[in-house]
Formats: sequence, structure tokens, C-alpha cells
Amino acid sequence: MSKEASGLYEAKDFETFWVAYQAAHDDPRVRAAHALATAAAGGVIAAAVVIKSPRLALAAPVVDYVIAQSSHRLANGTKTVPWRRPAWHLRAELRLFRGTVRALVKLARAKGYGGAS
Repeated sequence: MSKEASGLYEAKDFETFWVAYQAAHDDPRVRAAHALATAAAGGVIAAAVVIKSPRLALAAPVVDYVIAQSSHRLANGTKTVPWRRPAWHLRAELRLFRGTVRALVKLARAKGYGGAS
């Protein structure tokens, strides 16, 4: 049985939640999987818009959830419960995604990949 990530749901404001969220996502494997989950959900939404399928759009959060929760359970045996604070989870997920992408771009540039620095 997975244990719930500590501190997330006791938070009284988003910034306190964010600190606990980062602690629950400190494993690089979990961060990478969350970035993949967010990108995959974004891809599902984009596809839904292109083919005009509201049903497909409804699958986006499920895709995100399955990938993200699998990473927690496989990496450290924890779980989060996004529906307890859905707006904060979405905001934190997008902030984590942005930070992960920025770190990957910085790493790629440091290794000489990509455009000018």
C-alpha cells in the first residue's frame, strides 16, 4: 500500500503546498515522469482540439494521472491525491514542468546541444 505524500494537504496556502509538493517530487525519476505526464496530457488536449473531440480531451487528466502516479509508486512508494486540491495540483504540475524543461535546456546547452546560449 502506498503512503500519502506528507504535508501536501495540510497546507493553508499554495506556497506552503508548493514546498511540500517539491519534497514529494525530489526524486529525478519522479520529476522526469511528471514532465512526460504533463507533455502527454498536453498532446492529448492538442489532438482533441485538432479532431474536435471533447471526449478525447477528457482523457488528458487520466493520462497525466496514470503516468505521474505510477512514478510515485515505483520510485518511492508514495502517492498524491490530486482531486483533494485540484487547482493547486494543476498549478504545481505546470510549475514543475516549466522548471524541469528549463533545467533540461540548460543541461543541453552546457553539453553543447541546441542553439546559442
